[in-house]
Amino acid sequence: MKIHRRIVMLLAGAVVGIAAVTSAPTFAQDDPQFSSWPKVEGSDDAKKYFDQIKKGEFDAGSKAFLERIALPQLAVEGNRKQIERIRRRMRDVLLNEKTTEATALDKAAKTAADWLVAQARNPQAEPVVRVNAMLLVGEIRGRDGRPWNEAIGPLATVMGDAALPAAVRVAAAAGLAKHVEATKAAGTPDPGLAQVATKPLLAVIASPASAADGAAGDWLVSRALDMLPTVAGKSTPEAAAALMAILADGGRPIDVRVRAAAALGATATTTSNIDAGDAVAKIRSLAAEALKADIASAMERALTARMSGQPMMPMASPGSEGMMPPGFPGAGGEFGAGATVEDLIDSLVVRRDAWRLMTLATAVATADGTAGLASLLADEAAARAKGIAQTLRESALSLDQSPDAAAMKQAFAAIERLGQAAGSRAPAATKPAATPATEPAAGSDPFGAGN
Repeated sequence: MKIHRRIVMLLAGAVVGIAAVTSAPTFAQDDPQFSSWPKVEGSDDAKKYFDQIKKGEFDAGSKAFLERIALPQLAVEGNRKQIERIRRRMRDVLLNEKTTEATALDKAAKTAADWLVAQARNPQAEPVVRVNAMLLVGEIRGRDGRPWNEAIGPLATVMGDAALPAAVRVAAAAGLAKHVEATKAAGTPDPGLAQVATKPLLAVIASPASAADGAAGDWLVSRALDMLPTVAGKSTPEAAAALMAILADGGRPIDVRVRAAAALGATATTTSNIDAGDAVAKIRSLAAEALKADIASAMERALTARMSGQPMMPMASPGSEGMMPPGFPGAGGEFGAGATVEDLIDSLVVRRDAWRLMTLATAVATADGTAGLASLLADEAAARAKGIAQTLRESALSLDQSPDAAAMKQAFAAIERLGQAAGSRAPAATKPAATPATEPAAGSDPFGAGN
């Protein structure tokens, strides 16, 4: 399961649990025929709406049906236990791109999106209603079957609005990610996406870490970092500075910093005004730090096991919840007083480190050597940077092939030697001209998808 889907489901489930009937829907639906979605769908009002929209007609009556009867079903208590299924059913029947004429579909989608965003922003609405309203905006499709293009603006704006609850922003981010993935799949830049979404994404990236938001805040930053290369393509000096700040911030989770490095390597150009040599040095340090933290965590657990004699289980390093590759954490056997570091490093923790190292390697230099931060450096410095990328890449492959403590220790030693070799070398000058960084080709490494 992809991480963004897991987080959205958890947050949506949480708000279902805490939501109480403390405020009325947008308007009263006292008629028993509107007490649940199936009754609405089978009503004469619905049949009239369906008939009209299939013929390409969307009039004042159609608009009233959406706003006063159909969409308020998100707030009806009778739908609460099956809200996810009902939300998608509502999309399929109210905004069906396969049977609706294009002009009518756009009018209906615009009406729905405006109403839903208003509900998502309404502090008087229940949390479950606000989250599902935003999720439904992200699920609207156009006649071409792709995510409805006009939803990009509302989704990006809500995601970037720090005044809104984290759950609502996460729902918006999940919808925006559908548009970004569609653009990536098309293989061509979308100027409209860049124009509308870049500023909100940068607002998320540049926002200070908040203890109040916790894992949700880290998740939002991570998603913004993942989307930025597709949306923006090239980093402005302000954007690059924000990415550098996250990369250097030891208070951020390691995986957030890894994603910041990836975004920097994919978007930085000579006009981004960054110290590429310093960025490469920070990436090498981050790689070593990630390995050291996991080894140290296992050593501490092994010591605890030996001292207490209590059964122990492999665990992840602290501070990375919600940021793991799919399937993490893994379960392992129990270990007692004789536990060792080798016993207590789970293979999935090692594979997570393999993903980190491969991601950092690509940020420094892509596998073909044509892009990444190394492309911004002068000859000697570029060669050193490519050497760092090669070591990181080889270490990642080694961890993937042998996901054990011995491979981790070897990788850590190799990366530490890079730092010792660098010694007191002065940062290298930037090339007078360089090729803008691009994303690595699909399939160029085993760690790129779904992380």
